Amino acid sequence: MRNGESQKTKGQPGISQAALFGLCPCCGARGLWDGAASLANKCRACGQGFARYEPKGRGLYLVVFPVTILLILAALKLDEAVRLPVWVLVPLWGIAVPLVVIGALRFSKATMLMARLQKEDLL
Repeated sequence: MRNGESQKTKGQPGISQAALFGLCPCCGARGLWDGAASLANKCRACGQGFARYEPKGRGLYLVVFPVTILLILAALKLDEAVRLPVWVLVPLWGIAVPLVVIGALRFSKATMLMARLQKEDLL
């Protein structure tokens, strides 16, 4: 066993699998996400409840605000390096911004969910 891995968590999906593929941190079945970045009420396979662990409100500003700043800086750097026309930039950033923000929210929510489940010894 690797350092820090217990017999209970061996073989369970990690944070990246939970965030990207929506795998339940307890049983590994799909169905962690109900929407683009909202947790399901409970796992369809094992019945583990997720709704009460979902972070909401102002705490998510700590995720969205730095990601927004990084996206703005990336847009300025891209414009400085390659002068693309506006008709290219609008669809580029119109697709990139939601994907990056949703990805960051999913990763942070999966991290917080797994930390809370471990704290309550459910994982």
